Amino acid sequence: MSNRNIPEVGECQFVSYHIPKWKEDGTCHWNDVQLQPKSFNAEAKCILPPRKVIPVIFLPGIMGTNLMSKGDDKKEMWRGDAGYEIFLQWAERTGHERKNILNPKTTTVDNRGLVDKEVYTPFSDDGYLFPKRHDRGWGEALNYSYGRFLSVFQAALINDWQSNVLNFERLSKGDIKLPYVSILNEFVEKPLGTEEKENEQTLTQKELDHFNRFLFPLHVFGYNWLADNAESASKLVEYIDNVIKLYRCHGYGLAVEKVILVTHSMGGLVARYAMNPTPESTFDGCQNKVLGVVHGVIPDLGSPAAYRRMGTGASEEGHTAGHILGWSAKELMPVLAQSPAPLQLLPYPSYKSPWLFIPEEGSYPQTIDPETGKPDPFKDIYLRNDVWWKLYRPDILDKDSVVIDNNWLAYQDIMDDTVRQFMYHQEKKLYHPNTYVFYGNQVESDGYLDWVPTKLTVSPYVFSQGEPHLPPTNRQKREKGQLAKELKLNSSKTAGDGTVPIESFSAIYAHRSIKSILATNVDHQDAYKVDDIVDIKSRPAIQFTLRAIIKMVMDVPLND
Repeated sequence: MSNRNIPEVGECQFVSYHIPKWKEDGTCHWNDVQLQPKSFNAEAKCILPPRKVIPVIFLPGIMGTNLMSKGDDKKEMWRGDAGYEIFLQWAERTGHERKNILNPKTTTVDNRGLVDKEVYTPFSDDGYLFPKRHDRGWGEALNYSYGRFLSVFQAALINDWQSNVLNFERLSKGDIKLPYVSILNEFVEKPLGTEEKENEQTLTQKELDHFNRFLFPLHVFGYNWLADNAESASKLVEYIDNVIKLYRCHGYGLAVEKVILVTHSMGGLVARYAMNPTPESTFDGCQNKVLGVVHGVIPDLGSPAAYRRMGTGASEEGHTAGHILGWSAKELMPVLAQSPAPLQLLPYPSYKSPWLFIPEEGSYPQTIDPETGKPDPFKDIYLRNDVWWKLYRPDILDKDSVVIDNNWLAYQDIMDDTVRQFMYHQEKKLYHPNTYVFYGNQVESDGYLDWVPTKLTVSPYVFSQGEPHLPPTNRQKREKGQLAKELKLNSSKTAGDGTVPIESFSAIYAHRSIKSILATNVDHQDAYKVDDIVDIKSRPAIQFTLRAIIKMVMDVPLND
């Protein structure tokens, strides 16, 4: 035997590289290290993954959270596991049925929804590395709307370091074929066309390398989208505390005791209020526990679409969505009138006025509130019960005069005590100091609304036999001694995302807390739509969201 085959003392005869595995508590281990033959003078090198945790919490938009009854039966009230199931459940339901089922006082969040099981990363996030997806709230979000997005987004947050680990292992074995793709590397130095105070700050390799030293478990905070958004905000504060406590024990602990919030639509209003509650609130704000926020298509100053949907139903949202939401006002209005959160999406006093035009009567709002110096949509529109174009018709389902009066008083209390106060507080323009925003600017939206005279679709003489069956978008104006006139509610079809017009973002543009803004071609409902990891390349909104998170993390020390 040749002496050159005998290793010298201290010389390593065999070097092996070992990829990590995870225990149920989130700590990693290398259980194959001791499997090397004892005859080898072997050296085992353990490849270290990131070990510091920064949780990301996603807040769905309106109707984006599963709901069940508060009773012992815990009956499904609103569930969105698949689109055809929602359609079959809701297409034929009457206004009375909808009002009884979708009641903010009798519903609560349901965490039993379907959870997408697709994993796009070599190491699964569904248990061990992180707590199971269901335990991170994924079952609270409508799977039909968000299931695929959650899986893809979670993958994007943790894919790059996993690819680096596995590619390194292959290189160590002399295999130069690297099958694992680092998706975020594709966006380094790639401009998105954002709007900032200075030149766009593109993603740098240094920022990405730092980002890849952390773990980002994705959580979902579902909330009752019928109830007051301020109430949901208080529960978000509690949820953030629980998430922070969780990662003190799971894995290797937090890098900083803060989370990142990513919001969709009305979820942004909940997050903003949670970070900056009113002085009268029963909870403290959580801004000091939030590293940064990405708001997607946030209705920052509300939208006239809320008036249109309540006043005429959702027939113009398309066949499927229209029948699910409520085709006519008779189906949708009774639900919205008893639900504070949807009413908090109406145009705020600061929204560009006037935005509602009535032929022969004027444009609204037109009254200036002497206390705020802003237009007063409550006095001019929301609390009017003396005009044919009123926002709420308390007799739309009920004909008993006592019930009608009680309906109006209940609605009036919600508008005065809950909706008005929420809007006034939101208009103080309180944003997290590390805020990123994207919105849509290329889809026709309700920038303002017009009641336009149109030809009669029902004979005016039918009134003696009861209310006529009009097209959902129409109302008839009845004046004593005159024939009825029929009017149709028309949208301005100005720029936006299909629901929120660009006018709703005027407060955001000038605010110093906003780090970056992306205006892009995105639809409101599908703002976070993405098919798979590769599809991120064609989704500027998703790229922007990921880039924002990477930049938020740059100043977080590793503390290794």
